[in-house]
Amino acid sequence: MKLHLKNKQHQRRGIALMLVMVAILVTGGMAVAYFGSRDNSIAISSNVESAAKARAVAESGLDLAVAILETDADWRTEHVDGVILDDFAFSGGTITLTVTDSETDLPPTASTNEVEIKILSSIGGISQTTQATATIVPDEDEFDVDYSEFALFTQSQLTIRDIASVQQWHASPLGSQANPVRIGTLATSPLAIQINTWGGNDDLQLHTTTNASSMVSNSLTSDHEMPRTAPFPQPPSPPQDAKAFEFGNGNDNDNDTSSVAQWAQNFTHGFNDPFGNPFNNHSQQIDVLEGSYEVESLNVGSNKQIVIHGDVTLTISNDLTLNATSIELEEGATLTIHVGGDVNINSSYIGNTDHTTNSWSDPSRLQLFGHNDSNWDLRGITTIKGEIYAPESEIEMSGLSTLCGRIASDEITLRGASRVLYDQTLDHGGYADESSSLYNDDGTLIDGLQQLVELDPVLIDSLQEAASSIVDNEYRSWQDWWSFPTARPNEVIYAMMVYGVDARRWESLARQARRLENNGNTFHGNVNSSDNSSDNTFATVFGR
Repeated sequence: MKLHLKNKQHQRRGIALMLVMVAILVTGGMAVAYFGSRDNSIAISSNVESAAKARAVAESGLDLAVAILETDADWRTEHVDGVILDDFAFSGGTITLTVTDSETDLPPTASTNEVEIKILSSIGGISQTTQATATIVPDEDEFDVDYSEFALFTQSQLTIRDIASVQQWHASPLGSQANPVRIGTLATSPLAIQINTWGGNDDLQLHTTTNASSMVSNSLTSDHEMPRTAPFPQPPSPPQDAKAFEFGNGNDNDNDTSSVAQWAQNFTHGFNDPFGNPFNNHSQQIDVLEGSYEVESLNVGSNKQIVIHGDVTLTISNDLTLNATSIELEEGATLTIHVGGDVNINSSYIGNTDHTTNSWSDPSRLQLFGHNDSNWDLRGITTIKGEIYAPESEIEMSGLSTLCGRIASDEITLRGASRVLYDQTLDHGGYADESSSLYNDDGTLIDGLQQLVELDPVLIDSLQEAASSIVDNEYRSWQDWWSFPTARPNEVIYAMMVYGVDARRWESLARQARRLENNGNTFHGNVNSSDNSSDNTFATVFGR
């Protein structure tokens, strides 16, 4: 019995020895692994530091690229296959800046305003790439005297009711900016601005004259004042060399197409007409060639389509009526309409070839001028991408009518579900901007502006030249050229892109998702409402 117990005691000692040996082996392995990791930790940290620096250099390079685009430098032509800077020493590393025309995927040309920017940075043997898309809004050295910095501008009355709204036009190149939407008036009496709407209005900013009543609006407070001497000029005069044509007697109602039939009958030869007739009728389509034309009245309906080619000016002495009509501007075309009488537009479209409001078209390509005291009625499912300037007219929008641009008139009424989508690209600095060249240093308007009774291009150009010369002389009087900073007259709107989406927007949504995740909520977000792939990528990353 005693001998048996002694054998068990010897077996336990062997097991303990094995455990000690295993522990020594594990500890030794861990020590070897630890010291091995310490051997390359310096290299790893160096690579991480270089990668972080390279990314910082790349993002700083993007800021440099935007600064270049903001200037009047010849970057559109001074490049080698789109490369503006090649291995340029910058912030302790090097960058290569490449710009590509977004529309052609080729190097930029003199007309390029939409670009893709690529910054390749390198530091310590580590490279990083930053990509962005950018839109350049060139400064044309002009200022507003027609109140185009305002979405709505009235001389006496503005009424917005039902679910009508005034918003930013988000399809515009400047639509992503969070600027307030300006509305203004020369009216001074109480309740001249009445806004009683449930519509989703953007941040509205009211501008009034210095002598306006404190109760000028029932819902907005005006902290922005304009000089009481601000003029409201008449529209520019119609061209004197317009060709006169007979379009019918002008008394047709919306359901009568006799005027259109006579129009089509008069002009059937098309573009190659040896007599120079400007219209070509193809079934329901009427093509209008470049030129200036004059007509007594214009009444178009029955689903007619009018296509504008080149720069066209149409002067209508009396009334304009469009019923279920489409007027499309081909690429590069412009249309200026002078109307002396009333305007009735019902369920019609005027703008670029893409009829949706998601497709941007420069509103200045379509200008509608109202002469005399007249009534404008925009109703039904009407969409107009342009500017309306009618200082003596009463303009009413109703139904589902939409204007992408701006309105300036005597009275404006928005009702129903109508809306005005303002395009910030129209703002070149005007009466709402005291820092613009419209104003002298003492805050008064420049000389000669009070005498502006008509939007005469020649007079306006002379005022602009005078204002520019004053500014240049003031700068030259106190600043030497070598210390004067480079002027950046052009506005650049850009978005940094990662995997095809806006990186800054993506990162903000990521932070929002993490906060909601911590609170036990479910996140439903869109990086870009028009990019389903972006939504899917975001949902995949966060397990939604």
